[in-house]
Amino acid sequence: MNNSIPSRFLRDITLLLNVPRSEFLDVPECKDPFDQKSRLDFFKLLRGKTKSEPQPKVNPKQKHIRQFNTAVWLSFKNPPDKPVALLLQYKDSKGEFSIIVDESTPDSSTTMMLSGDTNLEFYGELEYLKAIATGLKKDHLFFVEEIHVQRIRSKGEKKDNTNYWLVSNE
Repeated sequence: MNNSIPSRFLRDITLLLNVPRSEFLDVPECKDPFDQKSRLDFFKLLRGKTKSEPQPKVNPKQKHIRQFNTAVWLSFKNPPDKPVALLLQYKDSKGEFSIIVDESTPDSSTTMMLSGDTNLEFYGELEYLKAIATGLKKDHLFFVEEIHVQRIRSKGEKKDNTNYWLVSNE
């Protein structure tokens, strides 16, 4: 079941992070970074100067599912009185959608953490992926202490710890 919400229905969106494409796309990897020939072949592959077989076009009607672990730690000067939600916003071949990761009301605390695992169902290719928040007013002063969006790979996929994205103010 897809819990995606068309983004046009959301109000007061605050961008927290543009997720790097390497986190949600299957990009080529350098097999041996210490071997000069392997490194040069990898760079040629990235620049498109090798004779590789053409990549098959992705069917825009084909459904894909990716799982992401997302977390954000927010600090407020004055905590908001309404709930704050963390969402992942994406654009695929059917349009722009958002999916809720977590939602909470900060009460009297000046810090809060929103986190969760999310199954992202999309069609065709993902054009972009963003971490956004709703429930924050434009004049509300807040800081993003830490944020991360990490793809959870299935057992068949190669596990790579280098695709961990973390932003911190420290």
